[in-house]
Amino acid sequence: MKEFRVPRADKPALDFQLVFDRKVNGEWVEQTEKFKARGAIPGNMLVSLVAAMSASEGMQAHEIQRVLGNAMDPDYKERFFEVLDDPDTAVPIETLGEIMEWLAGEYGARPTLKS
Repeated sequence: MKEFRVPRADKPALDFQLVFDRKVNGEWVEQTEKFKARGAIPGNMLVSLVAAMSASEGMQAHEIQRVLGNAMDPDYKERFFEVLDDPDTAVPIETLGEIMEWLAGEYGARPTLKS
């Protein structure tokens, strides 16, 4: 019988910062905020992440939102989405795609099986 072992999901969080423009008193001001994503995500979520990156734009947008929601460290998730939902910020979908690509690379480079 073949056995598959699932390692503990105790990898360190992935730190990143988001540099964005926010309209303050009618003028665009550059802002920088630091966030953390979970150190590991379930394999099925990684599959969703890869699928979202190759899907059509409509599907991609929905999947990006879902995957980012699950990938964000719980302590940073609410603030991250406050920034994305703020009508006075300018965070384009291209930037979210870049975050997704980076996460996919980070998660994909973290093997789930020990050699």
